[in-house]
Amino acid sequence: MKNKKIGNYLAYAIGEIVLVVIGILIAVSLNNWNESRKEKQQLANIYNSITNDLNNDLEEIDKIQSFYKTAAPLYSKILNDSVTRIEYLLNPQLTYLTIGFPEITFNKRGYNQLTDFNIDNFQDSLPTQIIAFYTERLREIKIDDDLRANDFQENYSHYKKNYEWWADLISMKGSQEFIEYAITDPDYKNRVASVYFVTYKVFLPELKKFKEQAEVILEEIEKRKE
Repeated sequence: MKNKKIGNYLAYAIGEIVLVVIGILIAVSLNNWNESRKEKQQLANIYNSITNDLNNDLEEIDKIQSFYKTAAPLYSKILNDSVTRIEYLLNPQLTYLTIGFPEITFNKRGYNQLTDFNIDNFQDSLPTQIIAFYTERLREIKIDDDLRANDFQENYSHYKKNYEWWADLISMKGSQEFIEYAITDPDYKNRVASVYFVTYKVFLPELKKFKEQAEVILEEIEKRKE
């Protein structure tokens, strides 16, 4: 009888332990499921931020590409020595090709959120792809953008220090002295050629790469919503 009581007690104790263990496992599973759900929602929110950022960036890129598409014939005319004095007077844009450029600032809110997010819990390769895209493309564009800025600064300083017509130029006044310089001095053509090279052969191709890869990422993010 005593052995039977001990057996019943042990069975009861084991049963209680099993129930406790099962309860713990269920609680852990529910907690893991809840954390996973939160992380998935957080990642979805980050994707939304990246989508908004990239769409805004693409709009800015379209504006810059449109600007330089319009300006391309002007560079060509100068480099081919086919601009007349009257054209310089009638089209101020010809005068400012070497001392101005449209700037671009990329939106990185979503990217910064993603770099702070623990992507190791996800087998999806898209977060890693997005980080690699931003890291590479923004680095390359910054290098090229710095070249544009340096060209602008060098030209600005050169004109300011060396030519009396500078005051008229920055005051948007037609300057016969500047026109004479632009038409007869190889220095101006060389500076236009430098700006053209940095813009059309270096900077714009990088913007094109950014745009193409950004569109692929937007498509992949859209697939995740389906």
